[in-house]
Amino acid sequence: MAATATSLPAAPARRPRTALVGAMLASGAAFMTYIGLLAVYLIERSNVSLAGADWFPEGVVELGPSGWIFWTMIMSIFTVQWAEWSIKTGDRTNGLWALGLTGLFAAAVFNQLWFIINDTGFTLAGSTPEFMFFILNGAFIVFLIGAAVFLALTMLRALFGQYGTRQADGVGAAAMFWNTVCTMYFITWYVVYVTK
Repeated sequence: MAATATSLPAAPARRPRTALVGAMLASGAAFMTYIGLLAVYLIERSNVSLAGADWFPEGVVELGPSGWIFWTMIMSIFTVQWAEWSIKTGDRTNGLWALGLTGLFAAAVFNQLWFIINDTGFTLAGSTPEFMFFILNGAFIVFLIGAAVFLALTMLRALFGQYGTRQADGVGAAAMFWNTVCTMYFITWYVVYVTK
């Protein structure tokens, strides 16, 4: 039997880096939103300071727990970049471990933020500083959950073989958004917890 050639149309060309462009736009929008909230926080804090009052009572917002979040976020940047590099080089096992470890870091950050919010004893209907504290931390938690879900979906796609040496844009996109969320926390850590 002779093999016959079929006249199937060629597969459509893959559009390069659409996930990265989308993540770049989403990261930029999220970062601008967060910086806008931070600007409102700084304006309100400046107004209270000009009136001669304290923004937070002494010793209510501690630096220790937020410092642990800072270092956890630093470690997570390395693990998410490790995941991206591993998937790009075809080492799926290490890529999955790195994505899983980054997810554990996300859970640890969420847990520590929950502790900080409960430890302060602030109420949402309290003073302006308490309200702004909730707004900034709440917005960060929303972005953190979004980044963690993005990483979880990326991990599932990598687990089922959709990402590899030929296509790893989704892992890079998840890493980009995660790094943006980490940058948000670094700024928040300095503005809210260090300078108070």
